[in-house]
Amino acid sequence: GISVMWKSLTVWLSVACLAHASLSDIPHPRVWLPTSAEPALRETLRKDPLAAQLHQSILAEAGRILNARTCRYEIPDGKRLLAESRLALHNITQCAWAWRIEGGEPYRLRVIAEMEAACALKNWNTSHYLDTAEMAAAVAIGYDWLYPTLTAAQRTMCERAIIDKALKPSKDAYGGKPQWWANKPRNNWSQVCGSGVSLAAAAVAGHDEGLSENLFAAGLSLVNRCDAFYQPDGMYPEGPGYWHYGTDYHTMLLAACQPLGVKVEEAPILRQAGAAIMHLTSPTRLNFNFADANAHVESPSPAQCWIASHFGDKVQARHVRNLFARSLAESKGGSRGERVSVLSLLWLPADPGEVSLPNAAAFHGEQSVAIFRNSWDPKAAWFAIKGGTAAASHGHMDVGSFVYDIHGERWIYDLGSDNYNMPGYFGKNRWDYYRMQNRSHNTLEINGSLQTKDAKPCPLLSSCLTGPTPGASFDLSGAYHGVASKVVRSSTFDATTGVVRLNDEINAPAGPVVWRAFTDAQTEIRGNDVILTKKNHSITLRRISNTGTWSITDAKSPTAAENQNKGFRSIALTVPKADAVSIGVEIQP
Repeated sequence: GISVMWKSLTVWLSVACLAHASLSDIPHPRVWLPTSAEPALRETLRKDPLAAQLHQSILAEAGRILNARTCRYEIPDGKRLLAESRLALHNITQCAWAWRIEGGEPYRLRVIAEMEAACALKNWNTSHYLDTAEMAAAVAIGYDWLYPTLTAAQRTMCERAIIDKALKPSKDAYGGKPQWWANKPRNNWSQVCGSGVSLAAAAVAGHDEGLSENLFAAGLSLVNRCDAFYQPDGMYPEGPGYWHYGTDYHTMLLAACQPLGVKVEEAPILRQAGAAIMHLTSPTRLNFNFADANAHVESPSPAQCWIASHFGDKVQARHVRNLFARSLAESKGGSRGERVSVLSLLWLPADPGEVSLPNAAAFHGEQSVAIFRNSWDPKAAWFAIKGGTAAASHGHMDVGSFVYDIHGERWIYDLGSDNYNMPGYFGKNRWDYYRMQNRSHNTLEINGSLQTKDAKPCPLLSSCLTGPTPGASFDLSGAYHGVASKVVRSSTFDATTGVVRLNDEINAPAGPVVWRAFTDAQTEIRGNDVILTKKNHSITLRRISNTGTWSITDAKSPTAAENQNKGFRSIALTVPKADAVSIGVEIQP
């Protein structure tokens, strides 16, 4: 039978969505870009040189897609169709944009070819629901944006595929056979699945067997409750990679509401989330890739653009536009989140003029983080450090870890995630893998032990974000339960020179303490110093505490199935057991 929760959605819909009579009353195209919005968009493309550049990059990609393959039913790892769903979404959005803005029958026909391929797949792999949600969004956008030009048969094809392969399974997901992501916000899955299905429901409303209104309401309710992820002040617990994925879909649904005539409550926490991802991006354009994330070269995502525009945030607008300009100049490319990069252009914030950007920020919550830089120049010094917990979704034992950039290079790295398909990566074997452990992060190992896997979040104790030496202090004690009575890591950052000083105070350690940092630079020990050299620059790690011995080893993982971290070295400072251990290290550029 239908659950009480499913029935309650009708009540929620009648209260929260009174702003529109019915989704089916809204003419096509109805998702994001109604026909009435096209003149203003064309004017922006004419007057804003950055927008014009981004538009040209989309057209170039759409031209390439004309001769590229369509999606196929391929599940190479035995679990995920996701790469094909994303391919379909990329191909459809790029070519549908090109057709709507420039015209040209080849673009329109290419969208139809992609939709035909997607609709012909035997299913959209509901066993891994991200695949379903992204494929549903892909077909829905093509269907909606091309609707006036589609034949009756083509419309029916898309409607049947969306209903049978996404909407009917989603009714079960929210109701009779609940999926884990559907009723209680857990992580990025709730944002992606809730949004993707809602967008598809909105697109086919009126031809949907009565499913769309309730499914749209269910997804919007779920995504709105995902605001909790960013509490209390904006830091996303799954790291920057999943910030983009989850927040892109979160804002994709919110942005769809206005042209659909659906009122949504303001979510000011998203503005703080935009500030968090801004600070997490270093002068080298690499992010602070804690949790299951890799050091990705950042370009602005659709979510960043929507947040900056929606909230009229001049600081974030300046950052987004500066980052886009660098991205275009340095890589000849467009935006991050390429499969929906057209939305970055659609939501591109207007030029705010000269704006001063803040050099430091601190964030609390499940994964507390502090970030410092001495300017926004590409070669500036930048230092980011975290507290947090391994127990967060996609978490690593990276409590206390930090990264450091200067001279246009990253010097101290987070090695990143490993292969999700290794046995037990998200289960019982997770902490067996090297890249998950504190032994592979820029933090401490005490008495040869791993950090506490289920520790409560280790908090930011204090921070100073102004003056000549801003800094932050974290209580890491919870991550070292049973091997030390108290662990506090403090840091200061010289706002002029970029010198970082790290101080660790460990009470009653159960054994030796190892301080580690990971680098791809050439390394050499000289007494109290380790010299790191890369290209024409060098930096120094200097031991300023009384005890400790430096050593350098390859950062090689113990099993062949794991990433072998080729080119990376582990720099270790080993300090003997004592009643109280104090470790001080300076990073000197």
